Amino acid sequence: MNKFTQTERAAIRTALQQRKAALLAEIRAALDESGDNQYRAILGNSPGDSSDEALASSLADLAAARMDREVREYRALEAAEQRLDSPGFGICVECGAAIPVARLLANPAAARCVQCQEIFDKT
Repeated sequence: MNKFTQTERAAIRTALQQRKAALLAEIRAALDESGDNQYRAILGNSPGDSSDEALASSLADLAAARMDREVREYRALEAAEQRLDSPGFGICVECGAAIPVARLLANPAAARCVQCQEIFDKT
C-alpha cells in the first residue's frame, strides 16, 4: 500500500483536476472545429484538386486521432480520480511497487511505475 501524506494526496488531486480541465477544454475546442469547417479554406482554394482533398482528409484523420487520444486520457484521469482515495492508488498494477509522487504529479493517471510502463509501451 502506498501511503501518501495529506499534502501529497492534495497535490496529486490538484494535478489530476488541472489536467482534466485542460483536456476538457481541448476536447471542446476540437469539437467546435470538427466537421469540415477548418478544412474549407484548403478545399475552397482549388476545388477538385486531389492533393488538396488528400491533405484535408489527412488533417481530418489526424484531428480524429488526437481527439480519440484525448478522450481516452480523460477517461483514465476519471478512473484515477475514483481510485485516489483507495488503498491501491499509487501502486503499480504490474509489479506492485510504489509509484513515486513525482510521477503521479506529472501523470496523475499513471497506473504503472516507469519501468513497467516502458515495458508496456514496447509490447
